[in-house]
Amino acid sequence: MTHRSDDDPDDTDEYRNWTHNLESLQEIGDDILHDWRNQKPKSPRDYPAVRWLNDNGYSHLRWVLREKHDMGTREFFVLLTSAGGQEGYQWHIENVATISLAKNYLDDRVECREWQNSTKQTNRSRLNDVLRRFAEKYGDSDIIAHANNPSLQTDLYTTFKVIVKDLREELGSKESAFKQLRAAHRFFEWLERSGRIEYDPMENLEDEFKWDWDAEPTPLNDEQVAQLWITAETDEERMLVIGYCVWGVRTRELPAIHADQFQFDQQNPVVNFEEEQRKNGQGEVSLLFGLETLATLLDKRARQPDWNGYLFPSPKADREFLCAKQAREKFKDLCRRADVTIDGDVATPKHGRSAYYNVLADAETELLEMIAQIAEEQGSKDLKSVRDYYLTEERRDRYRRIFFRHRIRNVLPDDAYADSSDGISFDSSLDDFE
Repeated sequence: MTHRSDDDPDDTDEYRNWTHNLESLQEIGDDILHDWRNQKPKSPRDYPAVRWLNDNGYSHLRWVLREKHDMGTREFFVLLTSAGGQEGYQWHIENVATISLAKNYLDDRVECREWQNSTKQTNRSRLNDVLRRFAEKYGDSDIIAHANNPSLQTDLYTTFKVIVKDLREELGSKESAFKQLRAAHRFFEWLERSGRIEYDPMENLEDEFKWDWDAEPTPLNDEQVAQLWITAETDEERMLVIGYCVWGVRTRELPAIHADQFQFDQQNPVVNFEEEQRKNGQGEVSLLFGLETLATLLDKRARQPDWNGYLFPSPKADREFLCAKQAREKFKDLCRRADVTIDGDVATPKHGRSAYYNVLADAETELLEMIAQIAEEQGSKDLKSVRDYYLTEERRDRYRRIFFRHRIRNVLPDDAYADSSDGISFDSSLDDFE
Protein backbone atom coordinates (compact mmCIF):
# COMPACT_ATOMS: atom_id res chain seq x y z
CA MET A 1 0.00 0.00 0.00
CA THR A 2 1.30 3.44 -0.94
CA HIS A 3 2.36 5.50 2.01
CA ARG A 4 1.88 9.26 2.15
CA SER A 5 2.54 11.60 5.00
CA ASP A 6 0.03 14.35 5.85
CA ASP A 7 2.23 16.84 4.02
CA ASP A 8 2.44 14.86 0.78
CA PRO A 9 0.65 16.57 -2.12
CA ASP A 10 -2.30 14.54 -3.37
CA ASP A 11 -3.25 16.90 -6.18
CA THR A 12 -1.43 16.11 -9.42
CA ASP A 13 -0.93 19.74 -10.43
CA GLU A 14 0.53 20.61 -7.03
CA TYR A 15 2.75 17.55 -7.23
CA ARG A 16 4.13 18.59 -10.61
CA ASN A 17 4.66 22.15 -9.43
CA TRP A 18 7.37 21.16 -7.01
CA THR A 19 10.17 23.68 -6.66
CA HIS A 20 13.07 23.19 -9.07
CA ASN A 21 15.46 25.09 -6.82
CA LEU A 22 18.15 22.69 -5.65
CA GLU A 23 18.59 24.33 -2.27
CA SER A 24 14.87 23.85 -1.56
CA LEU A 25 15.02 20.29 -2.89
CA GLN A 26 17.71 19.56 -0.30
CA GLU A 27 15.18 20.27 2.46
CA ILE A 28 12.65 18.04 0.71
CA GLY A 29 15.34 15.37 0.40
CA ASP A 30 15.95 15.31 4.14
CA ASP A 31 12.19 15.11 4.74
CA ILE A 32 12.07 12.14 2.37
CA LEU A 33 14.95 10.51 4.24
CA HIS A 34 13.12 10.98 7.53
CA ASP A 35 10.00 9.37 6.05
CA TRP A 36 11.99 6.48 4.54
CA ARG A 37 13.99 5.78 7.71
CA ASN A 38 10.77 5.57 9.71
CA GLN A 39 9.44 3.00 7.24
CA LYS A 40 12.70 1.10 6.72
CA PRO A 41 14.62 1.40 10.00
CA LYS A 42 16.63 -1.78 9.35
CA SER A 43 17.51 -1.09 5.70
CA PRO A 44 21.24 -1.42 4.93
CA ARG A 45 20.92 1.37 2.35
CA ASP A 46 21.84 5.00 3.02
CA TYR A 47 19.04 6.42 0.88
CA PRO A 48 15.70 5.23 -0.58
CA ALA A 49 15.55 2.97 -3.60
CA VAL A 50 13.85 4.16 -6.79
CA ARG A 51 10.93 1.79 -6.25
CA TRP A 52 10.28 3.25 -2.79
CA LEU A 53 10.36 6.80 -4.20
CA ASN A 54 7.84 5.83 -6.87
CA ASP A 55 5.58 3.98 -4.45
CA ASN A 56 5.54 6.87 -2.01
CA GLY A 57 4.73 9.69 -4.40
CA TYR A 58 8.22 11.03 -5.06
CA SER A 59 8.81 9.89 -8.64
CA HIS A 60 8.75 13.51 -9.81
CA LEU A 61 11.91 14.17 -7.80
CA ARG A 62 13.88 12.03 -10.22
CA TRP A 63 12.56 14.03 -13.18
CA VAL A 64 13.44 17.37 -11.58
CA LEU A 65 16.96 16.21 -10.70
CA ARG A 66 17.58 14.72 -14.13
CA GLU A 67 16.08 17.46 -16.31
CA LYS A 68 16.93 20.55 -14.26
CA HIS A 69 20.19 19.60 -12.55
CA ASP A 70 21.71 16.67 -14.52
CA MET A 71 21.83 14.65 -11.33
CA GLY A 72 20.72 11.16 -10.33
CA THR A 73 18.97 10.39 -7.06
CA ARG A 74 22.03 8.61 -5.63
CA GLU A 75 24.21 11.66 -6.29
CA PHE A 76 21.50 13.90 -4.81
CA PHE A 77 21.04 11.98 -1.57
CA VAL A 78 24.72 11.19 -0.96
CA LEU A 79 26.10 14.63 -1.82
CA LEU A 80 23.32 16.96 -0.74
CA THR A 81 21.49 15.33 2.17
CA SER A 82 22.29 13.67 5.47
CA ALA A 83 22.44 10.32 3.63
CA GLY A 84 26.05 11.22 2.89
CA GLY A 85 26.90 11.01 6.58
CA GLN A 86 28.46 13.57 8.89
CA GLU A 87 32.10 12.51 8.68
CA GLY A 88 33.14 15.00 6.02
CA TYR A 89 33.85 14.52 2.35
CA GLN A 90 35.97 11.53 1.40
CA TRP A 91 38.64 12.22 -1.22
CA HIS A 92 39.73 9.14 -3.15
CA ILE A 93 43.40 10.15 -3.39
CA GLU A 94 46.09 10.30 -0.72
CA ASN A 95 48.29 13.26 -1.69
CA VAL A 96 47.64 15.99 0.86
CA ALA A 97 48.93 18.83 -1.36
CA THR A 98 46.58 17.94 -4.20
CA ILE A 99 43.59 17.62 -1.86
CA SER A 100 44.41 20.94 -0.19
CA LEU A 101 44.59 22.80 -3.50
CA ALA A 102 41.40 21.14 -4.73
CA LYS A 103 39.63 22.42 -1.62
CA ASN A 104 41.10 25.90 -2.13
CA TYR A 105 39.94 25.88 -5.73
CA LEU A 106 36.36 24.94 -4.83
CA ASP A 107 36.20 27.56 -2.06
CA ASP A 108 37.59 30.17 -4.45
CA ARG A 109 34.86 29.35 -6.99
CA VAL A 110 32.23 29.82 -4.30
CA GLU A 111 33.68 33.21 -3.39
CA CYS A 112 34.54 34.52 -6.86
CA ARG A 113 31.98 32.79 -9.09
CA GLU A 114 29.25 32.63 -6.44
CA TRP A 115 28.81 28.90 -6.84
CA GLN A 116 25.91 27.50 -4.87
CA ASN A 117 26.74 24.71 -2.43
CA SER A 118 25.13 22.16 -4.76
CA THR A 119 27.32 23.34 -7.69
CA LYS A 120 30.40 23.05 -5.52
CA GLN A 121 29.51 19.52 -4.47
CA THR A 122 28.76 18.35 -8.01
CA ASN A 123 32.07 19.70 -9.32
CA ARG A 124 33.92 18.26 -6.33
CA SER A 125 32.51 14.81 -7.04
CA ARG A 126 33.52 14.98 -10.71
CA LEU A 127 36.99 16.31 -9.91
CA ASN A 128 37.48 13.63 -7.26
CA ASP A 129 36.63 10.90 -9.76
CA VAL A 130 39.12 12.15 -12.36
CA LEU A 131 41.89 12.54 -9.75
CA ARG A 132 41.20 9.00 -8.51
CA ARG A 133 41.46 7.65 -12.05
CA PHE A 134 44.72 9.52 -12.56
CA ALA A 135 46.22 8.09 -9.36
CA GLU A 136 45.23 4.56 -10.39
CA LYS A 137 46.70 4.84 -13.88
CA TYR A 138 49.78 6.93 -13.13
CA GLY A 139 50.68 5.29 -9.83
CA ASP A 140 50.37 8.26 -7.47
CA SER A 141 48.30 11.42 -6.98
CA ASP A 142 51.08 14.00 -6.54
CA ILE A 143 49.94 15.72 -9.72
CA ILE A 144 50.93 19.21 -8.56
CA ALA A 145 54.58 18.21 -8.38
CA HIS A 146 54.30 16.42 -11.74
CA ALA A 147 52.76 19.48 -13.40
CA ASN A 148 55.84 21.46 -12.33
CA ASN A 149 58.16 19.06 -14.12
CA PRO A 150 58.21 19.84 -17.88
CA SER A 151 59.78 16.48 -18.71
CA LEU A 152 56.55 14.75 -17.62
CA GLN A 153 54.19 16.86 -19.71
CA THR A 154 53.72 14.29 -22.48
CA ASP A 155 53.20 11.44 -20.02
CA LEU A 156 50.59 13.40 -18.07
CA TYR A 157 48.72 14.43 -21.19
CA THR A 158 48.67 10.85 -22.45
CA THR A 159 47.38 9.61 -19.10
CA PHE A 160 44.52 12.10 -19.06
CA LYS A 161 43.68 11.23 -22.65
CA VAL A 162 43.29 7.58 -21.67
CA ILE A 163 41.10 8.65 -18.73
CA VAL A 164 38.78 10.56 -21.08
CA LYS A 165 38.54 7.52 -23.36
CA ASP A 166 37.55 5.42 -20.35
CA LEU A 167 34.97 7.98 -19.24
CA ARG A 168 33.34 8.09 -22.67
CA GLU A 169 33.09 4.32 -22.69
CA GLU A 170 32.03 3.72 -19.10
CA LEU A 171 29.55 6.56 -18.72
CA GLY A 172 27.84 5.67 -21.98
CA SER A 173 27.26 9.37 -22.70
CA LYS A 174 29.61 11.81 -24.41
CA GLU A 175 27.88 14.67 -22.64
CA SER A 176 28.48 13.13 -19.20
CA ALA A 177 32.11 12.42 -20.08
CA PHE A 178 32.59 15.99 -21.28
CA LYS A 179 31.20 17.42 -18.03
CA GLN A 180 33.53 15.18 -16.05
CA LEU A 181 36.48 16.31 -18.19
CA ARG A 182 35.63 20.01 -17.90
CA ALA A 183 35.23 19.84 -14.13
CA ALA A 184 38.79 18.52 -13.82
CA HIS A 185 40.25 20.73 -16.53
CA ARG A 186 38.90 23.91 -14.93
CA PHE A 187 40.84 22.98 -11.78
CA PHE A 188 44.13 22.76 -13.68
CA GLU A 189 43.40 25.97 -15.60
CA TRP A 190 42.93 27.69 -12.23
CA LEU A 191 46.17 26.22 -10.94
CA GLU A 192 48.08 27.49 -13.99
CA ARG A 193 46.48 30.96 -13.87
CA SER A 194 47.39 31.31 -10.22
CA GLY A 195 50.99 30.23 -10.84
CA ARG A 196 50.78 27.02 -8.81
CA ILE A 197 51.80 24.76 -11.70
CA GLU A 198 54.17 25.37 -14.61
CA TYR A 199 51.86 24.00 -17.29
CA ASP A 200 48.30 22.74 -17.72
CA PRO A 201 48.56 18.94 -18.18
CA MET A 202 45.12 18.84 -19.86
CA GLU A 203 45.62 21.78 -22.22
CA ASN A 204 43.52 21.43 -25.43
CA LEU A 205 42.51 17.90 -24.42
CA GLU A 206 38.86 18.54 -25.32
CA ASP A 207 39.94 19.14 -28.93
CA GLU A 208 41.18 15.57 -29.23
CA PHE A 209 37.63 14.20 -29.15
CA LYS A 210 34.36 14.54 -31.01
CA TRP A 211 31.58 15.79 -28.73
CA ASP A 212 28.46 15.69 -30.92
CA TRP A 213 26.34 14.08 -28.22
CA ASP A 214 23.15 15.73 -29.49
CA ALA A 215 23.13 13.64 -32.64
CA GLU A 216 20.61 10.82 -32.48
CA PRO A 217 21.90 7.44 -33.68
CA THR A 218 20.23 5.94 -36.75
CA PRO A 219 17.97 3.08 -35.62
CA LEU A 220 18.17 -0.44 -36.99
CA ASN A 221 15.16 -1.16 -39.18
CA ASP A 222 12.80 -4.11 -38.72
CA GLU A 223 14.57 -6.25 -41.31
CA GLN A 224 17.96 -5.69 -39.66
CA VAL A 225 16.69 -6.64 -36.20
CA ALA A 226 15.07 -9.76 -37.67
CA GLN A 227 18.33 -10.65 -39.45
CA LEU A 228 20.24 -10.36 -36.17
CA TRP A 229 17.79 -12.78 -34.55
CA ILE A 230 18.11 -15.25 -37.42
CA THR A 231 21.91 -15.04 -37.33
CA ALA A 232 22.19 -15.46 -33.55
CA GLU A 233 23.36 -18.99 -32.74
CA THR A 234 23.26 -19.02 -28.93
CA ASP A 235 21.01 -17.81 -26.13
CA GLU A 236 23.78 -15.35 -25.23
CA GLU A 237 23.65 -13.81 -28.71
CA ARG A 238 19.86 -13.78 -28.70
CA MET A 239 20.01 -11.96 -25.38
CA LEU A 240 22.15 -9.29 -27.05
CA VAL A 241 19.33 -8.70 -29.54
CA ILE A 242 16.69 -8.72 -26.81
CA GLY A 243 18.64 -6.53 -24.40
CA TYR A 244 19.60 -3.81 -26.86
CA CYS A 245 16.81 -3.89 -29.46
CA VAL A 246 13.79 -4.95 -27.37
CA TRP A 247 14.54 -3.90 -23.79
CA GLY A 248 16.46 -0.81 -24.90
CA VAL A 249 19.14 -0.93 -22.20
CA ARG A 250 22.44 0.90 -22.56
CA THR A 251 25.61 -0.73 -23.83
CA ARG A 252 27.27 -1.03 -20.43
CA GLU A 253 24.07 -1.99 -18.59
CA LEU A 254 23.28 -5.32 -20.25
CA PRO A 255 26.42 -7.27 -19.24
CA ALA A 256 26.27 -5.76 -15.75
CA ILE A 257 22.75 -7.03 -14.99
CA HIS A 258 22.75 -9.36 -12.00
CA ALA A 259 20.18 -12.10 -11.49
CA ASP A 260 19.03 -10.36 -8.30
CA GLN A 261 17.85 -7.37 -10.35
CA PHE A 262 15.09 -9.34 -12.06
CA GLN A 263 11.62 -9.18 -10.52
CA PHE A 264 9.62 -12.12 -11.83
CA ASP A 265 7.16 -12.36 -8.93
CA GLN A 266 4.71 -9.79 -10.31
CA GLN A 267 2.25 -9.52 -13.17
CA ASN A 268 4.62 -7.51 -15.35
CA PRO A 269 8.23 -8.66 -14.80
CA VAL A 270 10.93 -5.97 -14.73
CA VAL A 271 14.66 -5.57 -14.27
CA ASN A 272 15.59 -3.00 -11.63
CA PHE A 273 18.54 -0.64 -11.95
CA GLU A 274 20.17 1.14 -9.04
CA GLU A 275 21.27 4.72 -9.59
CA GLU A 276 24.96 3.91 -9.67
CA GLN A 277 24.23 1.76 -12.71
CA ARG A 278 21.74 4.01 -14.45
CA LYS A 279 22.41 7.64 -13.73
CA ASN A 280 19.56 9.34 -15.56
CA GLY A 281 17.34 6.56 -16.79
CA GLN A 282 14.36 4.78 -15.36
CA GLY A 283 14.65 2.79 -12.18
CA GLU A 284 13.27 -0.26 -13.91
CA VAL A 285 12.76 -1.65 -17.42
CA SER A 286 9.76 -3.79 -18.33
CA LEU A 287 10.57 -7.22 -19.72
CA LEU A 288 8.04 -7.12 -22.56
CA PHE A 289 9.62 -9.96 -24.52
CA GLY A 290 12.35 -12.53 -24.20
CA LEU A 291 11.56 -14.22 -20.90
CA GLU A 292 12.07 -17.70 -22.36
CA THR A 293 15.49 -16.86 -23.77
CA LEU A 294 16.40 -15.14 -20.50
CA ALA A 295 15.27 -18.14 -18.45
CA THR A 296 17.29 -20.52 -20.63
CA LEU A 297 20.40 -18.37 -20.35
CA LEU A 298 20.05 -17.99 -16.58
CA ASP A 299 19.60 -21.74 -16.23
CA LYS A 300 22.72 -22.31 -18.33
CA ARG A 301 24.66 -19.84 -16.19
CA ALA A 302 23.43 -21.42 -12.95
CA ARG A 303 24.85 -24.78 -14.06
CA GLN A 304 28.30 -23.28 -14.46
CA PRO A 305 30.64 -23.68 -11.49
CA ASP A 306 31.31 -20.50 -9.52
CA TRP A 307 28.84 -18.39 -11.52
CA ASN A 308 28.73 -14.94 -9.90
CA GLY A 309 25.15 -14.11 -10.92
CA TYR A 310 25.87 -11.65 -13.74
CA LEU A 311 24.17 -12.05 -17.11
CA PHE A 312 27.49 -11.76 -18.97
CA PRO A 313 30.21 -12.76 -16.48
CA SER A 314 33.79 -11.85 -17.33
CA PRO A 315 36.31 -14.62 -17.95
CA LYS A 316 38.92 -12.45 -16.21
CA ALA A 317 39.49 -12.96 -12.50
CA ASP A 318 39.74 -9.24 -11.80
CA ARG A 319 36.35 -8.37 -13.35
CA GLU A 320 32.87 -9.55 -12.41
CA PHE A 321 31.19 -8.91 -15.78
CA LEU A 322 32.06 -7.86 -19.31
CA CYS A 323 32.89 -4.19 -19.78
CA ALA A 324 31.00 -2.01 -22.25
CA LYS A 325 33.70 -2.43 -24.89
CA GLN A 326 33.52 -6.23 -24.72
CA ALA A 327 29.72 -6.24 -24.91
CA ARG A 328 29.84 -3.82 -27.84
CA GLU A 329 32.29 -6.06 -29.69
CA LYS A 330 30.06 -9.10 -29.17
CA PHE A 331 27.12 -7.21 -30.65
CA LYS A 332 29.23 -5.88 -33.52
CA ASP A 333 30.51 -9.38 -34.27
CA LEU A 334 26.89 -10.55 -34.55
CA CYS A 335 26.16 -7.59 -36.83
CA ARG A 336 29.14 -8.46 -39.05
CA ARG A 337 27.91 -12.02 -39.51
CA ALA A 338 24.40 -10.73 -40.20
CA ASP A 339 25.73 -8.05 -42.58
CA VAL A 340 23.91 -5.35 -40.57
CA THR A 341 25.44 -1.92 -41.14
CA ILE A 342 24.53 1.74 -40.60
CA ASP A 343 25.88 4.18 -43.20
CA GLY A 344 28.41 1.58 -44.28
CA ASP A 345 29.74 0.88 -40.77
CA VAL A 346 29.02 -2.12 -38.56
CA ALA A 347 26.03 -1.38 -36.30
CA THR A 348 26.48 -1.00 -32.54
CA PRO A 349 24.23 -1.43 -29.48
CA LYS A 350 23.20 2.24 -29.60
CA HIS A 351 21.56 1.60 -32.98
CA GLY A 352 19.65 -1.28 -31.41
CA ARG A 353 18.58 0.94 -28.51
CA SER A 354 17.39 3.55 -31.00
CA ALA A 355 15.32 0.84 -32.74
CA TYR A 356 13.67 0.10 -29.38
CA TYR A 357 12.55 3.73 -29.09
CA ASN A 358 11.13 3.56 -32.61
CA VAL A 359 9.07 0.51 -31.66
CA LEU A 360 7.95 2.27 -28.49
CA ALA A 361 6.84 5.31 -30.52
CA ASP A 362 5.00 3.07 -32.98
CA ALA A 363 3.19 1.38 -30.09
CA GLU A 364 2.10 4.77 -28.78
CA THR A 365 0.82 5.69 -32.24
CA GLU A 366 -1.17 2.47 -32.44
CA LEU A 367 -2.66 3.21 -29.02
CA LEU A 368 -3.81 6.64 -30.22
CA GLU A 369 -5.27 5.16 -33.38
CA MET A 370 -7.22 2.55 -31.40
CA ILE A 371 -8.84 5.17 -29.19
CA ALA A 372 -9.75 7.38 -32.15
CA GLN A 373 -13.20 5.81 -32.15
CA ILE A 374 -13.68 6.81 -28.51
CA ALA A 375 -12.62 10.35 -29.34
CA GLU A 376 -15.06 10.49 -32.25
CA GLU A 377 -17.94 9.32 -30.08
CA GLN A 378 -17.12 12.03 -27.55
CA GLY A 379 -16.78 14.67 -30.24
CA SER A 380 -13.13 15.27 -29.34
CA LYS A 381 -10.35 15.85 -31.83
CA ASP A 382 -7.58 15.60 -29.22
CA LEU A 383 -6.68 11.91 -29.06
CA LYS A 384 -4.06 12.45 -26.36
CA SER A 385 -6.63 14.06 -24.07
CA VAL A 386 -8.92 11.06 -24.48
CA ARG A 387 -5.99 8.76 -23.79
CA ASP A 388 -4.98 10.64 -20.66
CA TYR A 389 -8.42 11.28 -19.18
CA TYR A 390 -10.62 8.44 -20.45
CA LEU A 391 -8.20 5.60 -19.76
CA THR A 392 -6.73 5.08 -16.31
CA GLU A 393 -2.95 5.05 -16.02
CA GLU A 394 -3.08 1.31 -15.36
CA ARG A 395 -5.08 0.67 -18.53
CA ARG A 396 -2.85 2.95 -20.60
CA ASP A 397 0.24 1.07 -19.44
CA ARG A 398 -1.44 -2.25 -20.11
CA TYR A 399 -2.36 -1.32 -23.66
CA ARG A 400 1.07 0.11 -24.35
CA ARG A 401 2.52 -3.28 -23.38
CA ILE A 402 0.03 -5.03 -25.64
CA PHE A 403 0.80 -2.81 -28.61
CA PHE A 404 4.55 -3.04 -27.98
CA ARG A 405 4.42 -6.83 -28.04
CA HIS A 406 2.16 -6.72 -31.08
CA ARG A 407 4.68 -4.44 -32.81
CA ILE A 408 7.58 -6.72 -31.90
CA ARG A 409 5.70 -9.61 -33.52
CA ASN A 410 5.98 -7.67 -36.78
CA VAL A 411 9.76 -7.41 -36.32
CA LEU A 412 11.03 -10.80 -35.17
CA PRO A 413 10.46 -13.98 -37.20
CA ASP A 414 7.85 -16.53 -36.15
CA ASP A 415 10.37 -18.90 -34.56
CA ALA A 416 11.01 -16.25 -31.89
CA TYR A 417 7.55 -17.06 -30.52
CA ALA A 418 7.68 -20.84 -30.60
CA ASP A 419 6.52 -22.21 -27.23
CA SER A 420 6.48 -18.64 -25.93
CA SER A 421 3.95 -16.79 -23.81
CA ASP A 422 4.98 -13.71 -25.81
CA GLY A 423 3.00 -15.08 -28.73
CA ILE A 424 -0.32 -14.57 -30.42
CA SER A 425 -2.34 -14.82 -27.19
CA PHE A 426 -1.50 -11.19 -26.42
CA ASP A 427 -3.33 -10.07 -29.56
CA SER A 428 -6.64 -11.20 -28.04
CA SER A 429 -6.30 -8.46 -25.45
CA LEU A 430 -7.00 -5.95 -28.22
CA ASP A 431 -10.61 -7.16 -28.11
CA ASP A 432 -11.07 -4.94 -25.07
CA PHE A 433 -11.27 -1.99 -27.43
CA GLU A 434 -14.07 -3.47 -29.50
